[in-house]
Order: sequence, then C-alpha cells, then structure tokens
Amino acid sequence: MNKKTLLCSLLSIFLSICIHAQIKRDTTKYYSFNVNYWFNLHHYLWLESFMQVNEDSTIIDQKLSKSEKVKLDKAISYYSENLIEEDLRTSDYMTAFKFWITNQNKVLNEIPDQFREHMKALQEVSSVYEKVFWPIHEKACKSVLNEYLPLIIETEETFVQDITKLTRQFWQEEKLPVDITYVAKVTKWNLRNRPYTSLFPTYVVMNAIGENDVKGNWLELLYHESAHHLILSSNYFVGGTINDVVETMDIKMPRQLGHSYLFYFTGQLTKQLLEKSGIVYDETYMVRNGLYKRYYPLLDKHLKAYMRRETTLVEATENIIEGLK
Repeated sequence: MNKKTLLCSLLSIFLSICIHAQIKRDTTKYYSFNVNYWFNLHHYLWLESFMQVNEDSTIIDQKLSKSEKVKLDKAISYYSENLIEEDLRTSDYMTAFKFWITNQNKVLNEIPDQFREHMKALQEVSSVYEKVFWPIHEKACKSVLNEYLPLIIETEETFVQDITKLTRQFWQEEKLPVDITYVAKVTKWNLRNRPYTSLFPTYVVMNAIGENDVKGNWLELLYHESAHHLILSSNYFVGGTINDVVETMDIKMPRQLGHSYLFYFTGQLTKQLLEKSGIVYDETYMVRNGLYKRYYPLLDKHLKAYMRRETTLVEATENIIEGLK
C-alpha cells in the first residue's frame, strides 16, 4: 500500500472511530487517557522483537509452559520478520494501526483488511499475554495514571497557560489523547524505554515503567510530549525564531536546538508546578539524564531570562548560538 492510500485509509478509519467508538477514558480538561489491551500487547511484542534482533537480549522474565512459549515465539517472529523496521512513532503503517487499535475494545467487531494479518498474529498469542503478562502490565499502567491524575488536574491549567505564552502557540482545542503502555519505544541509538508523540494530529504514548522512582518525572515527560505540537523544528514561533536567527548569523543550525528548548521550557515549568504542590524535584529530566550538556549552561542563562520576561526570544537565541560557536 502506498503512502497516499494508507493516509486516506487512516482518515477513513479515524472518521469512523469518531462516530462509532465507545471507549471509556479517564479525562481531564486537556487530556484523555486510555490503557488499551491490544496496544499494550503490540508494544510488548515490538520491543521484545527489537531487543532480540538488535541487542540479543530479552525483556521477558516470566516462566512459560512449552505451548505458551511456542505461541509467543511465533508472534515475536512475525514482528521480527514484518514489523521491526516500522518505527512506532514515524511509520505511516504504525500510525494508522495506533489510531485504529487504541479505539477498539478487547472484543473486536471488525478488522480492516490492512491490519488483518497483523491482528491474526496478536490474537493467536492473546491467551498467553492475557494470562501471564497483562495482569502485571495493566496494574502498572493504571497505577501510574491513578498516582498522577490528581496532580495533572491540579497543574494542567497553569502549565498550558505558561507553555502557550512562551511558545506563542494555541493549545489544541480537542482533548489530547494519551495512551499508556507498559513499555513504549526504543531505537538503535537510544535504548531507553521512553514515551513518544506523533503529530498532526497530536497523539502521546506514555510508558508505565521507567524513571518512576523519581516523583514528578512522569508528569514532566507527559507535559514535554504533549507540548511537541507547539514547537516544530522550522515552523511556529520558537522554531521560526531559531531558524531566522541562524540564517541571519549565517551559521549551521545547531543539532536539535529546538528540541532542547522544549526540554528546558517543559522541565522548568514542571519543576515550578511540582514545588508549588509541595513535591521536591531537585533536577529536571534534562539534567538528570545529561541531555544537551553543551547547550544546557547557555539555555539555563538565556532561556531562563526569556521565561522571566527579561529579554526576547530573539535575543536569547542569539546569545545561545553565539555561545555555541
């Protein structure tokens, strides 16, 4: 199926979902949360096949009977042979599948032709997943949501007001969909189990396990991922400002500078909100994980001044780029 046909199918599926879906979700003013059985199974098989193929390792530590292992191995082989090269975030096929499967109940009524073979692989291993893995995965997903839902309700209004002011962009009108999976995404160059976001429309996938021993980390990552639609690499206010300054200064664009802005803005705003709620949050995700080490001192000086309204984003960006020369 070519890209145009697939995207047309995605639109058709999405419109059908809007009309017919009756999925129960936990909602706040700005978010709509879901823990989907099939999507969790899909992620688990994709990540397991990825680890086996690329790292010669496994994420499975539960004991299985011989027949259960045969079923699981068959499903993993299907993913390894057919889906391992399909990126969970950027692949057109994976995007279309995500939109469809996350709006399905456990009992499926009808399967679109383009997903029939894929779903056959999932259905054949479903009994094993439901018995051995799903109780653990569902509990972890619902636990992290229940833990953070009151904090999201308490802080989301201020966060949205502040991040839209900094980025000069409107938050989307519809509630932003967030699916929670036990495991999320890895890549060959980043083996962290981490959340991800697809855009147009914005759709966030958050993982239940990760750095959740750090109180507040999940909230920061949720706010970071959900703000992706406000900062694009070369468009909108922030991305456009960075590109304009780079072109004016006639230098090469610093790698992922816009993404570092997103990490800094969302990290600092979340830190302020957590501390206001009485939660000690000594370091943001960016600092704890050593992201953009070369950029950080400059961001902390000049973007902080911009956040305090002591300078413009243009001037802050000029100073940052000058410091990176």
